[in-house]
Amino acid sequence: MSEDSNRNAGVNAAANCHVHHVTLNDIALNIPEKVNHLYRGGIRQGASRTDLQAQQMVDKIPASHRAGVDGKSAAARTKEYLSNKDASHIKPHSKGGSTDPSNLKWEDRSPNRLRGDKPMTPKEQKALDTKANFDNVSGTFQRGLEAGVKGAVIGAVTTLPFSFLRNALRVSRGEMTAQDAALETGKDTLIGGAVGGVTAVTVTTVAAAFPPIAIALTAISPVLLIAGGAGMVYEFFKILDDHKQQVGEYYESLTQQQLGYLHQIEDEMIYEHNKNLRFLAESRTLSEEITNRPRKAGIDGALERLQESMAIARSLGATESDSKLLGSSNMRYLSPNT
Repeated sequence: MSEDSNRNAGVNAAANCHVHHVTLNDIALNIPEKVNHLYRGGIRQGASRTDLQAQQMVDKIPASHRAGVDGKSAAARTKEYLSNKDASHIKPHSKGGSTDPSNLKWEDRSPNRLRGDKPMTPKEQKALDTKANFDNVSGTFQRGLEAGVKGAVIGAVTTLPFSFLRNALRVSRGEMTAQDAALETGKDTLIGGAVGGVTAVTVTTVAAAFPPIAIALTAISPVLLIAGGAGMVYEFFKILDDHKQQVGEYYESLTQQQLGYLHQIEDEMIYEHNKNLRFLAESRTLSEEITNRPRKAGIDGALERLQESMAIARSLGATESDSKLLGSSNMRYLSPNT
């Protein structure tokens, strides 16, 4: 799997991570029954809280438990969290405690009502803060896992067509079989899904826990989408360009092999030609020696010359099929003196 595919899978998964933290408008629109819980929670008598104070009560809810992909899902999780919670006073109202959010903590109803009008001890405050932090951490992992499935699908979908194209071109170049290409494509798709899933889990977990990061993610999401699209276009043309380059190198190597083969044939032909020239030269010299031998007078001289000629012919590989005189039976024609 290429680095381009990894990057595109991660960028596209991150671009599709949507984390929205609930607002008062989301609550009023989707869970209006909880509006009073925020404006008058912990207030028995007197005026309701201002919008700013109500928003501060919202902000006391662990960030991950008021986070969703949109206002509706974020409001639903907020309702779920507040379903068994009271706005509990640190300093009781009966002892002069304020109803300002700074004097309130979200607490399960049972311990709050068991405490009655007693002040909340530092140990109890610390326990509530610890529980809120734990709830936030557990909620972030839950939000991350929910986003991870979607991120894995996006990563796989982002990777699959490019891996298929890359491996199909490798098959066309003879670098692998169709079966190997299918296995490689499946492997790349799984890796792309893993990259997308891990990216989505990480980004969503962090954004759900920290609202400012969620806001920043929402702001840069269009940029990430553009970057992801541009990356996919770049990867597509890069695959085609790599294919073109490798095909060119392949045919160039074939041309060099063919050229080398032709040179080899030419060298062999030159060698054979030179060998034939040497043979012809040796034959010409030998022919001149045979032809220019002196002729001796008389029968004896002629027979001696014939025997020399037959010996020379045999040394050159001549046989009876070339001349009947070379057969042993022909020796009867020679003079006994020879």
